[in-house]
Amino acid sequence: MSQMTANLALPLIAAGQAGKHVTHNEALAALDTLVQLACLDKDLTSPPSSPTEGDRYLVADAAPTGAWTGLSGHIVHFHDGVWNGLAPRAGWLAYLADEDAFYRFDGTAWSALSRTISALQSLALLGLGTEADAENPFAAKLNKALWTARGMAEGGTGDLRFALNKAATGNVLSLLLQTGFSARAEIGLIADDGLSVKVSADGTNWAHAWRAQANNGFVGFGSAASPGGPVPGAPISVSGSSSAALIQLESYSLGAPVVNITTRIARGTPAAPTGILAGDRFFGFFGRGYHAAGGFSGYMVTFNGVAEEDFTATAQGTFVDFQTTEIGTRSRRSVVKFRGNGALELIPRTGTPSAGLAPGQILFDGTATAFKVYDGTRWSRLTDLPRFAAAMAADMTIPAGAWAKVAFNTAEVNDQGAFVPAANRFVAPEAGTYTFGAGLAFRKSGNAAPTALQARFYRNGAASPRHRAGVTGLVDGVSTLALTATLALAAGDTVEVFAQFTGAEGGILAADTTFWGLSVP
Repeated sequence: MSQMTANLALPLIAAGQAGKHVTHNEALAALDTLVQLACLDKDLTSPPSSPTEGDRYLVADAAPTGAWTGLSGHIVHFHDGVWNGLAPRAGWLAYLADEDAFYRFDGTAWSALSRTISALQSLALLGLGTEADAENPFAAKLNKALWTARGMAEGGTGDLRFALNKAATGNVLSLLLQTGFSARAEIGLIADDGLSVKVSADGTNWAHAWRAQANNGFVGFGSAASPGGPVPGAPISVSGSSSAALIQLESYSLGAPVVNITTRIARGTPAAPTGILAGDRFFGFFGRGYHAAGGFSGYMVTFNGVAEEDFTATAQGTFVDFQTTEIGTRSRRSVVKFRGNGALELIPRTGTPSAGLAPGQILFDGTATAFKVYDGTRWSRLTDLPRFAAAMAADMTIPAGAWAKVAFNTAEVNDQGAFVPAANRFVAPEAGTYTFGAGLAFRKSGNAAPTALQARFYRNGAASPRHRAGVTGLVDGVSTLALTATLALAAGDTVEVFAQFTGAEGGILAADTTFWGLSVP
């Protein structure tokens, strides 16, 4: 029969043994050491200098010295002034007071119990450095935490993915950030499947910072970040409900501060870009508005930077194009361009507008092929003004005592085609102020001797008041008269020259007779 117990190796009292109390006391001392095993340290290589009765240590060192020589891996206890060693068995646990940790003996060496735990299943609570509760079944109080991927050499992939799951779209899956246990920020899938961030200054009132749409990745800021707010319609969308700035860019510098917004474009792909072509846009600003019938308009106002030519290493011309929509229409068109050659180009339009007028407006009338300016009352030409100079193809005789139209039937200058030779008249192409002049030379008609020659302008077939001139003492081929007038005409008004002789008929000398006029800006 063995003299030791099977598990703790306690000495057994033999039948008829003398000094039974000695064996009994040894067994009690061993039990006192091993039961509720709590050791002071495991890192000493030799006994402490002033041990206390009952002190226990784990001898983890491979080659301890002094009274612990030969006791590597043992449990040693100080009893009656002597260090005694007890050999552990696989599976024994010991509490290390200096580390506040449990250690396990695997049959060869002692190691921290936490290192031997390979699985914890279905724990109800877990607290690290603090207490978990029903509200927070997992709680940790610490200053740092590390998650690192298991490498391929360790049987892993080198990746690390931290997965969080919620039950349904309407539930919340988020990371809540707090100060003094009062919430200040939250990021996650908050009551929908879009990733969003919201912040709070007091833990009660929240502002939504941004939200990324789940279906396309478009990111909304401002009111577009709020649940139920405007749906982002572009990769970056900013929406607001006040007149305050939606985007603010600032720059500070000891030198010359500047805020730069840059764009880059290329044909092809990011991996294989190719040159841009004439008409490609570097940037575009587009405006839409909600209309009374419901729904947003198209892009009714735009501002674009455009390539003027196909880009090469030496040719990189550009222009800027502003486009607006005519009042009362839905047709957007270019109104002005700043061209690569330095020119300011007003895009021709058909006629002049009648709405949205204000003094100082300038445009190019494609119908009249002229620049025009609005002075607050009417549009006036600045260029390509109507002007003419007319002559007579032959001398003419005019009876005495009656006004007769002078037959100006040859147009020597006729910008805008305003003079009609077949009708011997000027027809105003548009409303405006015009200046006219006429010069008539006298020629005798046979032996007739008229005493005076008069001339005047007729407007729309009637004599124009205050515009008449005359000459007396007529000398054949010498006497002339000059007539001028400045008239405000409406479009379509006509102006003609009429003449009259007094006393007898007379002639008009074609070679020295003229009729001219021009528009006054």
